[in-house]
Amino acid sequence: MKYDTLPPEFEAVASLVSYVCKRTANEWSGSCPTCGGIPHRNGEPPDRFRMWRVSRYGKPLGWCRSCGYVWTSDTGRKPTKDEIEFWQKEQIQIEQERRDQAERALELLQNERMWEKFYSQNNRYSMDYFAERGLSKSWIEYLKLGLVPDYIVKSRQNGEWEYYHSPAVSHPVWMVGGIVQNIKLRVTSPRRGADRYRNWYKTEKSYLHVPLYDLPLSGVGVIVEGEFKADVLEQTLDDLKFRVVGLQSKTPASAIFAELKDLDPVYVWLDEDAFCKENGKESAVEYVVRMIGKERARIVQCPVKVDDGIVKYGLEPMKYIKMARKAL
Repeated sequence: MKYDTLPPEFEAVASLVSYVCKRTANEWSGSCPTCGGIPHRNGEPPDRFRMWRVSRYGKPLGWCRSCGYVWTSDTGRKPTKDEIEFWQKEQIQIEQERRDQAERALELLQNERMWEKFYSQNNRYSMDYFAERGLSKSWIEYLKLGLVPDYIVKSRQNGEWEYYHSPAVSHPVWMVGGIVQNIKLRVTSPRRGADRYRNWYKTEKSYLHVPLYDLPLSGVGVIVEGEFKADVLEQTLDDLKFRVVGLQSKTPASAIFAELKDLDPVYVWLDEDAFCKENGKESAVEYVVRMIGKERARIVQCPVKVDDGIVKYGLEPMKYIKMARKAL
């Protein structure tokens, strides 16, 4: 995943906090300046150190729910010891409720099997949509792609919640063994770009998407960004020695790369903007290569998105795979 930058209020501690994630307009999380923190086993970034731009004390505040470290800025009223103790207990309860909610979501995901219901709701509209994305009927059936005819989009604008209706196509996120990790929705009539993608369940998990989910994840790997790109490329290659994997983002949490340990070599085929560096930091391609290991990684560079290239321009994937260069 792409990590965020702390706002100016946390300048004094910003260099000491890694894996920064913006959770709300007022709250950030990351590793702790004192006890550290690395990504969790499920791929999620460390979130032990919570930071609020405006706390209940009217000033920026940071608190580690692991070691108890409290950071405050130099201005405004400092909380008393009793206030901090009360607030810590309150935050621990909030964190437990959040974890419980995520666990319930995962249990519902497996019990409800909503991807099957969505698949049964397919009509000409959704089937045409998938066909335009380059997928055959057999792959639509295999992947159980579906339709939510009247999805309610919840979007926050200028501090206010807005609700509107739109069709949305559904895509189960598959892992080896036929496990559905979540259901991703693509809103087909979004009012703004940020509304396009949604997860049906709030599981707080990072994931990989493996289109050929009934085969072991071994052999030659090809990594792309997104579920549909992975589907179209796997369908087009049509060769069981290749295992295509879709990333949730260009820079997902490092822990998920352990799932790729049996792939060798691994072709990294990200979009062109993944080669760009921001503020001197490593590019998304460099990050993925580092996570995989340079000795296994091969870099594929293509002027168009791989699924667009295949569907719109007749791109032949093997030509680009053969031109891939070793990571330096």
